[in-house]
Order: sequence, then C-alpha cells, then structure tokens
Amino acid sequence: MQRVKLFKGLECEVERLEQQINEWAENEGVKILQASSSIASQSYNPTATSGSSLQGNIAVSSDVLITVLYEK
Repeated sequence: MQRVKLFKGLECEVERLEQQINEWAENEGVKILQASSSIASQSYNPTATSGSSLQGNIAVSSDVLITVLYEK
C-alpha cells in the first residue's frame, strides 16, 4: 500500500532534514517511491529601515516542505 509522509524544515537546515528522512526510511523499513519539495518565499524583516540592502531585510530562512511517497 502506498502512503505519504510530510517533513517540514528550514532552508538553512536542509542537510539535517535529509538525514532525518533517511533515518526514518531506514528505521521504518520503507521503500521511498518519490520525493518532492517546495520552498516558501523568503520572509522580510518588517523593522528594516528604508534603503537597507536586500541582505539586511531578510529576517529568517524560508520553510521547506518535503512530501515522500513510500511503500511499507
């Protein structure tokens, strides 16, 4: 039977998220059939001063959502 599992993380933690998915698959003994992801637009710092550089306006890393289709 095919099932879906969702993993959520941050753009700056992609390697940790990858490790989490691999460990889950190994521990559960599942076969991953497909993985897809989406990333949210970057958030901007509302307290940034006008005329600041784009780099200074970015407040936090974007959210990453990974959808894994698997069989058990």
